[in-house]
Order: sequence, then structure tokens, then C-alpha cells
Amino acid sequence: MRITNQMVTGNSLRNMQKSMTEVNKRTEQMTSGKKISQASDDPVIAIRALKLRTTVNQLEQYKKKNLPDAESWLKITTTSLSNITSRIEDIQTYCVQGSTDSFNSTNRSAIIDSLKELQDMLYSEGNSTYAGRYIFSGYKTDRALAFTETEDTTKYSYDITQHFTADALDTKNVVWDGVDYTKVDSYIADPTIYKQPDSEMVYRLNLAYEGIDNTNNAGDTVLSLKALDKDGNEISLAGFTTTVMETDDADSYYKVGPNDIHVIKETGELVFGENVYNTLKTADDISVAYAKKAFEASDLRPEHYFDCKQYTVQTDGSVKETEYTKPEAGQKIYYEVNFNQSLQVNTEGNQLISEEMTNDINDLIYALDELQAAEDAQAKLKSMLSDVQYSSNEAAVSQINRMLGDIDVEIALKKENMQKTFSANITNFQNYMSMVSAVQSDVGSRMTKLEMVSTRVAEQYASFKELKSKNEDAETDETIIDFNEANLVYESALAATGNIMQKTLLDYI
Repeated sequence: MRITNQMVTGNSLRNMQKSMTEVNKRTEQMTSGKKISQASDDPVIAIRALKLRTTVNQLEQYKKKNLPDAESWLKITTTSLSNITSRIEDIQTYCVQGSTDSFNSTNRSAIIDSLKELQDMLYSEGNSTYAGRYIFSGYKTDRALAFTETEDTTKYSYDITQHFTADALDTKNVVWDGVDYTKVDSYIADPTIYKQPDSEMVYRLNLAYEGIDNTNNAGDTVLSLKALDKDGNEISLAGFTTTVMETDDADSYYKVGPNDIHVIKETGELVFGENVYNTLKTADDISVAYAKKAFEASDLRPEHYFDCKQYTVQTDGSVKETEYTKPEAGQKIYYEVNFNQSLQVNTEGNQLISEEMTNDINDLIYALDELQAAEDAQAKLKSMLSDVQYSSNEAAVSQINRMLGDIDVEIALKKENMQKTFSANITNFQNYMSMVSAVQSDVGSRMTKLEMVSTRVAEQYASFKELKSKNEDAETDETIIDFNEANLVYESALAATGNIMQKTLLDYI
């Protein structure tokens, strides 16, 4: 084969270009710190780099965002649960004291204020937030568990359906015809209208709210009472008479006949006669539908607890209707904390602060209020005996003394009722404490799991970052050696090619 000058020159130039390419490659590796600058340089490294980068990015999301976010949420939940536990313990302490009547007349008002304050503190914990989200509100993280001071509650009203089991039927000791010192003059004028106080036990269902209504803002009658047996069949309530009691009917709130049902709008109670109770106590599900129009700060928001319809007055005066259904499975929020691994971060407030707890606290306050009112009336009557308006009137003195004798009986009855109420609630608040403790244990186990996942993710993140670096990053020492070798080859090629290229046709003429 004949080798021409042109062939030698061409081959030399091509080989020198390869040497230059190799020098350029090593130069780019040194300056960029990467093995390749484009996929075509090494497809295997490029494909592996895409997979490793995706994995590292996902692990970085878990490590730096999801896991810290979940940890912060659970830590705030743990703190709130601890505070709720402390508040329940404080209320339970009062229950123990009240069951033995260790309260005296001078500190009952302070205890009433303390109970109200503890109740507000419970609701405040229920409204705890993390990063602007309410942590106890299920999926509805944009709204508090209970209405807040800053909300305009006047624009809300609800149709509520509340479900009970027969276990929710309880008893209440009530005092009828309490001594009313404001009617002394009427009693003096006509002693026959005066009635002595009496006490009796009644059956009731305590609804979640006071100040309920039988009609909603649209004027529709929504009040209804239904009962189902264990097979889902409706239990007939025919023959029973339902009466809606207004504030003016206070004297007859609890005076029910055997077939009577009294719906007390003021207190949110349903009071039953003996026959009604005997019918309802066999029920598997008791549902009560009613309306609630006026709310106050710290009232629980119905949408977190019940099937309900919300009516919201808009700025233009129109009314927006929204249906809410309480899901049986709850509203659990999960964070993805590792590959194919999720963790529940939220806890639902209705597991911690129930409407039953609210009613029980209100019962404690009412029992103290009633006893305090009776003792205040006693003090007022005693002061009347020294008032010349009555002390000079034998009939007046006789009537006041009679009322004082009766109010001693009333105080004894109300004191007994108070003791029974506080004593019964010792067990109730122990049960609430157990509920909160169970939730605390659950949150604690999730925290432990989160710590384990966090450790595993940190290890995976470090491991995959190392693999990514080994796959993509050029070794400095090795790259310098490779560069020097390539540069030496290039310089040799340059010298050889230079020698060849020096000769021209003139050299052979």
C-alpha cells in the first residue's frame, strides 16, 4: 500500500485532534469536578446519575422538610395534650373536694370562676395551631375547634343532628319551688300562694349546646326525636307529648308526667317522664335534631362533632348553606416520611374535648350556682328581719321565718345535689383522663416511630449522596494524573506533527 504525504498529514492531524479532545476532557473534569459534562460522554454514568439524583432529592425532601414538619406538629400536639391533662386534673381535684362539700360559702364564687377559666383553657388548647393550621380540627385545618373571640359568631347558625346511645340517658336531682325572697310581699299579702320547696329525680338527655331552638333561621321546624333498636327498626314514640319549654316556663322545666318530653331551650336538655325513659332505654341509637342560632366564643364548632348544616350570612346579605357529615373513620392527616412510608401527624380534638365534658363542667357550675343563689337568698331574708318595714309586722316576721326554715331545707337539698354531682363527675373526669392518656400514648408511639424513620432517612441520605458523588464527581488526584498524561501525549503529537508539516514540495525540487 502506497503511503502519501497527504495521508501522513491527515492521520497526524486526526490523532492530534484526539489528543486535544482528551486534554479538553480532562481540563473540563478538573474545572467542573464532574466526570461527564453531557450524557453522550458516558451514557451509563448519565443514567445512573439521573436515578441517584432523584433518590437524593426525595430523601432531602423527607429529611429537611417532611420529617421536621411532622416532628414539630407532633411536639405541639404533645405539649397541648400535657396542658389538657393538667386542666382535667385540676377539675378532678375540685370534684373530689366538692363531693365532700369542702367548699364554703365564701369561696364558691371563686371556684365557679376557676371552673369557667379551666373550661376556657381547655378550649384554648383545642384551638392550638402549627404554621397557621389548627392541629385538632381534622381536615378543616383552616378553622378552630371552638369559636374564637375574634370571630363574628352572629353570622352562623346550624341544623344539628346529635346521636346518643341509651347509656347517655342520665338522671338529675332538681329542686322545685325554690324560696324566692323577691316575692315576700306577695306571700305576706296572700300566704296561700306560697309553696314549699321539693326535690325529685328526673331522666334527661343533655344536648351539646344551651340556647337551642326548634326552628331554624328559615322558619323550618327541625326539632325531632327518633330512636332505633339494635336491628335498625324505629321505636314508636306515639302517645308521648313533646313540649318546647321557654324561659318563662322555668318553674315547670322538670315537672314532667309519665308520658311527657320537655325540650328545654335554655339549658339544652330533654327531660323525660317514666314511660318515655323506659321506652328509650332499650334503644341502640337515639337521634335528636335541633337548631342552634346564637353562638359564643369557646362554643364547640358543630362541624367538628356532628352531622349538620351550616348557614352563613354573607357580606351581601345572602345565606350560604354547607352540609357537613362526620366521617366514621375520622379525618387523619398523613405525611410521607420515607419511601412508601407515611405517618399520621394529626390528632382529632373530638377525641380529647368532647361535648360530654363540656356538659359535665356546666353541671358542676350549675350545682354551685344554685347553692350559691340559695345561700344568698337566705342572707337576704335574714337581713329583712332587721328591716323596720318587716320587723314591726308580725305576719311578715312569721312568713319570713317560715321561708327561712324552708330555705334551710332547700340549701340542704341543693348541697346534697352538689355533692352528688361532684361525686359522679370524679369517675367522669377519670374517664376523660384515660381518653387523653390513650391519645398521649398513641402520639408518643408515633414520635418514637418518627425518630427511627428520621435516623434511617439520615443514613440513607448520606449513603446515596456518597454514591451520587462517586458516580458523578471526578477524583482530583486521579484527574490531575490523567490530565498530565493527556497533555504529554498531546505535546508529543504536536511535536511530531510539527516535524512532518515542516516539509513542503519545494524541499523536493
